[in-house]
Amino acid sequence: MTTRHIGIPAGVFAPIRVERISEKVALQLKKLIADGVLKVGDRLPSERDLSEQLGVSRTSVREALQQLEMRGILETVHGGGSIVRNITEQEIRKPIELFLEQDKKRVLELAELRAFMEAWAAREAARHRTDAELETMRGYLEEMERDFEKGQIRYDMDVKYHTEIAAATHNTIYLHIIDTVYTLIKYSIKVHREEVFTSRGDQERILNHHRKIFNAIAAGNPDAAEAAMKEHLAFVVREFKAKFFPELAPAAP
Repeated sequence: MTTRHIGIPAGVFAPIRVERISEKVALQLKKLIADGVLKVGDRLPSERDLSEQLGVSRTSVREALQQLEMRGILETVHGGGSIVRNITEQEIRKPIELFLEQDKKRVLELAELRAFMEAWAAREAARHRTDAELETMRGYLEEMERDFEKGQIRYDMDVKYHTEIAAATHNTIYLHIIDTVYTLIKYSIKVHREEVFTSRGDQERILNHHRKIFNAIAAGNPDAAEAAMKEHLAFVVREFKAKFFPELAPAAP
């Protein structure tokens, strides 16, 4: 048999790359974050626990965590450990904050955007929520009910309630985006609850809105959940306008 030698163009073969263990660990952690198993603000197990669960050395785990921290995916927190960072926050938060600090009308625009996004979120939460997520929502709702009976307002319960609805969409990108919105809008929610909705009647109305949203999500009714969220946030935006921008509020019938 005659052997023929042929010229093989450069670049046909790709170099075989041997991945380091730390890169495989980082890849697995990134996938858990992308799949929503690890959410914004979640604290990862300790290096020792990760090492044991993954069956790798603590050095490999440490290197993987450092890689993800350098890429802005994880953050080392006070007291040790790593938490999942918001992947969108680093790019858009600071520029938007400049607008919010200088013009309250931008806060209103952000509230209107939030209303649009959360109507979709309520719909998706009704379709995808787990029993555990529903129980977490119920817990926040019960906290708000107890606050109402005591005549006190904790706006952070409001934020946590809406954030759990976002988590129940099981849409990882949306969860990161809406977390940025909440980070930016927290102080405006504080204004809503402590300056705009100061009467007991307003507070009761908001609580009833939250109950209605919860019941629709619990029943697995996407249409009702979306409608309830639209009703709630349309009321919030309308009252915010009436308080700070009366010229933008619709005329009374």
